Amino acid sequence: MFFVTVTFGLYPGNAWANGDPSKGRASFAVCSTCHGRKAEGMESLNAPNLTGLQDWYMLTQLKNFKNGIRGNDPKDIYGQQMRQMAMTLTDEQAMRDVIAYIKTLRP
Repeated sequence: MFFVTVTFGLYPGNAWANGDPSKGRASFAVCSTCHGRKAEGMESLNAPNLTGLQDWYMLTQLKNFKNGIRGNDPKDIYGQQMRQMAMTLTDEQAMRDVIAYIKTLRP
């Protein structure tokens, strides 16, 4: 039996490997408003469960929101809200820190 590890070439290794979960915990307070204290998500706010998501995916989406690739359509109210929240993460390291904290949470 063979197991294949697939990487997408976007980020070497685990994107959160260089993140600091203790710093990310403080930043996650803003995220918890919609995603829940344990990142379990809130259907009523269209906020997905973040536990179990791949680190590279979360980093890509945070960058997409921050750079206006997502959350720019005036009809996308939830996306616009998420974009504003992503803007509170000052740089990629802050994103990695939040992801590192999320990775400590269990579904």
